[in-house]
Amino acid sequence: MGQMGAVPRGGRTRKHRLSPVVAVLVVTALAALASAPISLASLKQDMVRFSDCPISNPAVTQCVLATTTSGEFIIGNSAVPINQTITIQGGLISPKVIPAVDGNTLSKTPLTIPGGLLGIELLGNFTQVTATAELAGPAQIGTQVILPLKLKLDNPLLGSNCYIGSSSQPVTLHLGYGTTSPPPPNKPITGKALVTTKDGGAILSIAGTLVDNAFSAPSASGCTLLPLIGDLAVNVKEGLPAPAGKNTAIMTGTTEEANAQVVRAVAPLPDFGRCQKIAGVAEGNKLTYHGAYLTSACTTESGEHTGKYEWTPGPGPNHKFTGTSKALTLETVGGTQILCSAGSNEGEYTGAKTERISLKLTGCALGPKGQGVPCQTSATTPGEIQTSTLQGTLDFVKENEAPATPLVGLQLAPLAGPNLALFECGGTTVSVAGSVIVAVSAVDKMTTSFKLKGSAGLGHQIPEAFEVGAKSTLTETRSGSGAEQSALSLTSTSSGEEKLEIKAVI
Repeated sequence: MGQMGAVPRGGRTRKHRLSPVVAVLVVTALAALASAPISLASLKQDMVRFSDCPISNPAVTQCVLATTTSGEFIIGNSAVPINQTITIQGGLISPKVIPAVDGNTLSKTPLTIPGGLLGIELLGNFTQVTATAELAGPAQIGTQVILPLKLKLDNPLLGSNCYIGSSSQPVTLHLGYGTTSPPPPNKPITGKALVTTKDGGAILSIAGTLVDNAFSAPSASGCTLLPLIGDLAVNVKEGLPAPAGKNTAIMTGTTEEANAQVVRAVAPLPDFGRCQKIAGVAEGNKLTYHGAYLTSACTTESGEHTGKYEWTPGPGPNHKFTGTSKALTLETVGGTQILCSAGSNEGEYTGAKTERISLKLTGCALGPKGQGVPCQTSATTPGEIQTSTLQGTLDFVKENEAPATPLVGLQLAPLAGPNLALFECGGTTVSVAGSVIVAVSAVDKMTTSFKLKGSAGLGHQIPEAFEVGAKSTLTETRSGSGAEQSALSLTSTSSGEEKLEIKAVI
């Protein structure tokens, strides 16, 4: 397979290869490409789309995302237009597609069959039918895109198990960009492809039309509570089984591929995890190591896997933490302030990028310092505000582009419902909704202690967004005064049960 340009990150390069599906198509295009510098912020943004690629599988070499936005399926007597987006995603161990992390390798996109069940009087007046393609076996992306499918037909009277095709007898598409050679009565049809690259060759994109009109379709089965009658009615209506030469698939959209090594390096970071020393292996008279990293913070890779350390994403079994907060200020763009003198927090790390945290704030009042009206969540504890349980999510405020140090943020948002906090101040009900980004440190070292720092100015958070992503802002609403944008200033520390690291560099 041919190779594309290198991707710089942190002073090193990473190469990636093309899969066979595009090898022939891109030779001419690659010859014309010049090497170009890559913006890491742009690269991360582009790699987010491959977030469900199974990059934890070291054998996966490519990540793939294919979206079909238009086209047509003709199965027997029915022509079904593709008028909703169908997505195929996952990893490649060429040519086999490895399922997506979230399980949605092929999106379950129902398409309406024109005419529905008109003509099948046994099923009454419920005529609208949708067809949803499901994978009946492993897909392949090689010189062709091979999709073994079973088509689920849905209608109130068809039951829950009405399918055209099955795992043992699928509808198997062999889709290509070239010209088909179908048996009659179908005639040859031709696909088309436009090959481009992005981010200096980091992403390969093929926009075009995949076609196949030489496949067969088996009978329907499992339809209605009276399968023999229902199956017969559907098969007669749809002209099933339909031999090769009577069926067509035309799928227009875009297929994108990215090297899995690049996705591994860029997309997941930053994340919580543990850099741990591994056991040595006796080889002859020598103790050898086969870890991916040379340093105890997992910041220096061992290209030959001779390091003593290995990175494990996510927290360990002792994942809870507690901490304290200094003075906190919540200020609207209009200048109204809620001041709290101190506080505490508790929570747990829940994943490679997430934590849950709640804060209890004390000495809280609405208004100028020393003159404010006490605020409280509970009528029995003046000055105390209890936040809801918040979901914290890591991302880059500024990604590391050597020699700069990365800045990592934690977005805090309600785990459930709209409000971060709901309380009252002297009879005025106050709600704080939305989300807020606070800086988190330290990064790239194993530690039990992390610091959160929220910065604000004139009711605006600093920053209001991650380097890649939408704005994250707070809205404060007071009864009788309406809603205003607000911002949070705080310093909070937490101490965990065990050491953890926020990894921000490869």
